[in-house]
Amino acid sequence: MRSSKTHYLPDSVGFYSANNSESLASDLCQSIGEILTEAIRKRGHASMAVSGGSTPVPLFKEFSLLSIDWTKIDLTLVDDRWVDAKNSDSNELLVRTHLIKNKAAKVNFIPLKNDSKTAKEGQKISEEMLRKITLPFDVVVLGMGSDGHTASLFPCSDELPDAMDLNNLNYLISTSPKTAPYQRLSLTARVIIDAKNVFLHLNGSSKLHTLESAMEYKDSSRMPIYTFLENGLNIYWSP
Repeated sequence: MRSSKTHYLPDSVGFYSANNSESLASDLCQSIGEILTEAIRKRGHASMAVSGGSTPVPLFKEFSLLSIDWTKIDLTLVDDRWVDAKNSDSNELLVRTHLIKNKAAKVNFIPLKNDSKTAKEGQKISEEMLRKITLPFDVVVLGMGSDGHTASLFPCSDELPDAMDLNNLNYLISTSPKTAPYQRLSLTARVIIDAKNVFLHLNGSSKLHTLESAMEYKDSSRMPIYTFLENGLNIYWSP
């Protein structure tokens, strides 16, 4: 479904809206659940990467109640801050708190953070862990910041050119954004784009303005989300 607010989006972008964040999370959970169920039916397993922040918390809670064979699903993060898993800023903590419980308690979760001192040092270990997952991902759920960043692909990051290079064969990249705290590990643009289904989960009218700006600038070095809009994804948005 398209609305007049999204006329600036490319044809490759699907747009779904709901009246509130709770209804949106329920609808998105149902859509993703169908994809995962079909992947399990066809191949015997499925894979998904999710993002952090406050927006996906209702979605995570919906996932935890989803009747699906979670033992056959590999779950990881789109990105994470290089902090202890018990730190309140950890995406791993967010997922463990709100998603990996109830019916989803037995999901095969592969975190990005390890015991290495820095994200750059830890990237190789995390790469090896991720290579146990059969790629491409069946589902990737992205969020987006007001600066047009997604995952930990920030316009202010020196590592952005490598992160966005579709010839970069790495699954992950370490980044040190200048406008956000902490070192981070993030999926590369190639891995995200290669996913079978990419969803952009957004709340609030300001996020629509960010999307419009991205399509106006048409410059992924300025607003990284532009690359993913151009390559096609499905936006789920609520006011």
